Amino acid sequence: MDFKKIIIIIVIFLFFFLGLLYFLKQNSTTDQSKQSLSPEEQMVRDRISPLGTGEGFWDEAISPFREDRTKPYLELLEDLKTGKVNFVWEVWALRRKCKPEYTPDQCNATILAYLDSEYESPDKEKVKDLFLSYFRYEEEYRKWEQPTDLSFVELYEKIKAKRRDVLGEKADLVFGMEESQVSFLEGTQNFIKQSSNVPAEQRVKQFEDLKKKTYGSYYDALVSREDKYDHYQVEMSLRDKEFNALTDPKEKEKYLNKIETKYFGKEKAASLSEERAKETKFYESIAKYESKEKEFLKENGGLSPQEKEKKLKELRIQVLGSEEEADAYVRRKNIEEAGK
Repeated sequence: MDFKKIIIIIVIFLFFFLGLLYFLKQNSTTDQSKQSLSPEEQMVRDRISPLGTGEGFWDEAISPFREDRTKPYLELLEDLKTGKVNFVWEVWALRRKCKPEYTPDQCNATILAYLDSEYESPDKEKVKDLFLSYFRYEEEYRKWEQPTDLSFVELYEKIKAKRRDVLGEKADLVFGMEESQVSFLEGTQNFIKQSSNVPAEQRVKQFEDLKKKTYGSYYDALVSREDKYDHYQVEMSLRDKEFNALTDPKEKEKYLNKIETKYFGKEKAASLSEERAKETKFYESIAKYESKEKEFLKENGGLSPQEKEKKLKELRIQVLGSEEEADAYVRRKNIEEAGK
């Protein structure tokens, strides 16, 4: 996987966060909201807006507000500061509990009533203040006319400023984790360009150092949610130059096994190595058969089609190891030909 794929992975993860940031911009009346938008208006509206309703983004999103254990305010505060809890995800998770016919204001009122019933003073007032501040921010955001002639980075800086105008210090609690992800995206782009000639081992370490520095207190929580395979792909991308320089297949396999053991454990790495060996043997058998097939057809041009096919089937079984493998090979070739 080349370096561009690192960016793709991070961009996808970034928009995973951005997809939960806001309600779509709404016009002030129901009639206006039903009017179709011009292409230009739609483009502006889509620049930073949620991807759907947030449905299914994180099964544990309501963890701080479960009926069986509501987190005390100070514990919730610590979880927000460390990224264990993403406040915007929590809001979306709670909103999914509202009836479909509710207006945004009705749903917000339902959430506040829920907090009233679950918290005791003084935690109740503090938690409700956090939610009320966020609801106020959403309302201000909906009214805000975004500049349309800015790059994403420039527009995002405007959004960050808007957040702090409305939320003050609470902006870090609500959006700090997402903002660190955006910073990491920018930092990664620069890192990939500047580190292309850095030795692989050092490059991997520097990349992880950049990640820790950029994420700060959110590092552990964000990394814990990332998929191991994504981690593996990123590291292999950073090692791409060194790996591709290896010419001995055994050395390449040893290299892969070492990295796979790091991420997936010794047993899984051994299984992956075994699968690659089977795949290599399989393709070698196919190459051997096709070479023999070509030679056979060249030397037996006078045979009837039926006799040719009979002999070729025998050859396939002999080279590929079984009648099942021989038949599977024919099916694959037929599909390939149909595709052409």
